This record gives sequence, structure tokens and C-alpha cells, in this order.
Amino acid sequence: MQNKYPLEINILVVVIAQEGNFIRASRKLGVTPPSLTRKVLALEKGIGVKLFDRSTREVQLTTAGRLFVQESSIAILHAERAWDLARFQARIELGPYRIGYSPYTHSAFLPLLNGIKPSHVSTEEQPAIVLETANTLELVERVLRGKLHAALGVGPISDQDLWVQRVGREGFSVCLPRNHRLAQKSGLTALDLDREMVFWMPRSLQPRFYARVMKYIASLGIQPLFKEVKSEAHALEFAAHGFGIALLPRSTSHISHAGTVFRPLTDRYLAIETVLFMRHDQRYGDLKSLVDELFTRLLALKIEIN
Repeated sequence: MQNKYPLEINILVVVIAQEGNFIRASRKLGVTPPSLTRKVLALEKGIGVKLFDRSTREVQLTTAGRLFVQESSIAILHAERAWDLARFQARIELGPYRIGYSPYTHSAFLPLLNGIKPSHVSTEEQPAIVLETANTLELVERVLRGKLHAALGVGPISDQDLWVQRVGREGFSVCLPRNHRLAQKSGLTALDLDREMVFWMPRSLQPRFYARVMKYIASLGIQPLFKEVKSEAHALEFAAHGFGIALLPRSTSHISHAGTVFRPLTDRYLAIETVLFMRHDQRYGDLKSLVDELFTRLLALKIEIN
């Protein structure tokens, strides 16, 4: 049966839940509090269940309300994506093609992203490819909204609307002060990280990958003291000044920094998996040909560093 309530009602309920107060929500929505209250009461009467508990000054969601907000948030997100897809359709079809990449993309991939040339674009038309960088969560959202044609991000990525293919896998190295007790070893394992201050990527940049690493670390029964830093450069600086050690992608080990050494981390479960992805429903015509060619070239690099 078709839902008789417009998306506007879903938005009202979600905003009230976010604000926790009808007055604040009414200001944000640009409606009067009595009008907002009437609309919510009408909705609750129509579906036969209370969505908010008004027994306190701050309104709180009931169990039914939490379920409603959860599903409404998904509906709103998809509606926003639909608007963006329609708005960016000309860009999707005509270009320039926009390709995204994570800051943790292997450096060998980047020249290929910039060097690939769409077959239907003449050499006079520039730029044929525009590159954008963002964390993987943002890249996924931009691809789903049509703001990017494709992207390289850190796996795992799981979304039924996306075509996702692995193109490389890269292990980690540990950057240490030269006088550190572990600097004498030729290689390290995660067990060596126990009780060490470890500087590495923020959870917000790659939450699914971060969670997978934390689960593996916990399974070993060790307790590294992870400290999140915004960039590889910051991690290197902290290690160089003796504040701890830095956990970095293996490809960064060529960077020289006075007073530090790099040692490979040999655990096979600690590696960055790079994936190429785009929307399933955009895999046709020139765009499909472009991404398939890029996929072939990326695979040919054989980035499988353990």
C-alpha cells in the first residue's frame, strides 16, 4: 500500500528528534510550534501510535518513534540523492569526468587517474578528468549522489547501489625513532605494538577499516595506545620527536625523516585494501568504458604489498 504521508512529514519528525524540542525544531523548520505540534499529532493519530514522549520538558522518541526516524532518515537521504542525481546528470553524460581518491590511496595509482583520457573527448577539451580527494565515507556519498563518476577508496565498501572492485592491497610499516627498542628488529608484528603509543589515521576517515583493525588488535589480547592524527606528515613528526611510533602505509617508507627508521609490519591482516567503485546504474556508454579501462590499468600495477 502506498504511503499517504509526504516526505515533508518524515523531515519534520527527524528534525524534532535531532533538536529534542518542538520550539527549537519549529525555528529550524520555519513553522510555528502549534502548527508543528498539530502535524505530529495528526501523524500519530493516522498511524495509531505515539512517536514522542512529551512527559518531560525535552521530548524523547518512543520505540516506535526511533524506528520511524531510522527509516525516515534513509528515505530523506535517498530523496536528496535523487535530487542530486538529476541535477548532475548533464555532468555525468558530458564531463569533465570527476574521479575521487582517498588520502590513503597508493601513490602509484594517482598518475593513472590523471593520465587516463576519455575516448570521446578531443585533446583540445581540457580538463578531461578532474580529481578530488576526500575520506572514503565522503567519496561513497559523492558517487551515490552523482557528484563523482567514480572513486578509489579504502575497503571494505558494501552498498547495493555500487559496483566495487579491488585494485590493490598494501601492508603497513612502522616509523620509529632510531633509538627506539624496536628499531633493531628487521620486521615487526602487531604484538610488538603492545603498550606503545601509536600514531595513525583518525577513525572518522575510514570507520569500517578502523573497526576491522581494532577487532584484530583486540583478538591478540594487546593494548596499543592509539593516537589519531590528521595526516601522515603529523604522524612522522611525532615519531621523529620521540613521542611514540607511527603506523603508516608501506608506500610511505620511502619518505626520509631525520632520526627515524621504517620497519615492515608483517601481519597479513593489517593491510589497506584499495577499491575502485561507481554506481551500478551508470555502468553504460563512455563512462563504463572509461572506468573499465582505469580498472584494467590499476590492476596491471599489481599493488599487492604485504
